[in-house]
Amino acid sequence: MEDSRCPADVQCIHAGRLIVRATVMGGGWSKQLDLTLGIPVLVADGMLTLVNATPASIVGASASTARFSFRFQGGR
Repeated sequence: MEDSRCPADVQCIHAGRLIVRATVMGGGWSKQLDLTLGIPVLVADGMLTLVNATPASIVGASASTARFSFRFQGGR
């Protein structure tokens, strides 16, 4: 996981990005993908997008100690 998003409690010039490595499974197959927040990725016959992650980045907090929740959206 890479989390260089702008912390929620500061104003940034560059928004940064969030990349999550996920294993996607389907009928008899699995594929490991790096998903970047807001960018659709082709999976089988559709698209998969990482659409949200919580908590937001906070100044001084380490991503390695945070417990994250992710929301994905899939479709054709």
